[in-house]
Amino acid sequence: MPDSLADELDKLHAAAGFKRLNPLWAKAEIVLGLIGVGCGLLLEFRSARADDLNLPLAAAGLALVVLGGYLTLAGHRSHLYQSNTRLAAYLAGLTRHPDRRPGETRTPPLPAGEGSPR
Repeated sequence: MPDSLADELDKLHAAAGFKRLNPLWAKAEIVLGLIGVGCGLLLEFRSARADDLNLPLAAAGLALVVLGGYLTLAGHRSHLYQSNTRLAAYLAGLTRHPDRRPGETRTPPLPAGEGSPR
């Protein structure tokens, strides 16, 4: 019987020395990064709205936009890594058991008769 996808993931993490990534942390990185970008843009608009340019406020806004954007992209990258790891584990399961997918259970065939596909 083939291993489930979770078992394949465990095998892949053990063999490659990977550390499991937390999907909630990746989502938190994205949200916090977007909040940082939004706050940075608000600071930028506030610094440019005054009659004279408030340079320290503009620099702080720019820093928040850059750092928030980086944090957002880091969260997105974590999601991509998780997706690629799951795909690699799935493909590893297929190469071990090419006749069925990981986690798939065999069901007995339906008896021939009315209502069954032919």
